[in-house]
Amino acid sequence: MPDRRLPLVLVLLLTAALPACVDVRSFAGAWSGPIIADEPVLQGFDPATRVDQLVLANVDLRGVTAVLTTTDGRFQQTRLTPVSKFASDPLATLTFDGSPLRTYMLFAGSQLSSDPPGVPVWLLVSLFSDDHVELRAIRGNDLFGVFQLNRPK
Repeated sequence: MPDRRLPLVLVLLLTAALPACVDVRSFAGAWSGPIIADEPVLQGFDPATRVDQLVLANVDLRGVTAVLTTTDGRFQQTRLTPVSKFASDPLATLTFDGSPLRTYMLFAGSQLSSDPPGVPVWLLVSLFSDDHVELRAIRGNDLFGVFQLNRPK
């Protein structure tokens, strides 16, 4: 007589695995928003700086294509370069306040003449289930900013 519990066990296992299946494709499109102007997370940016537009394309769990424009001129339709091995690293699924669905690491050179040439700005793009994006811009100890992004209305 076959074990009738096997189908139930399979259903329970599949149901438990569903949260691990994350579809981030809906984050494709344009995002914009202000920098968090709090001193503990602001260094080297004017507090009035905004992301004029972050355009995300080809969004999946392996990576993202992104173009960034900021109001301070640091990035002007700048194509962000992904760190290719980051998607395979546990940091890509790192969780912190708000539990992002996925985080991508990218970098780009600044277009401001006052910034050091050839020193990239590291950018972390985090996608959240409540349909917002956080962008962190980091360069050594002289540049740090966290931007709260939403879809333009």
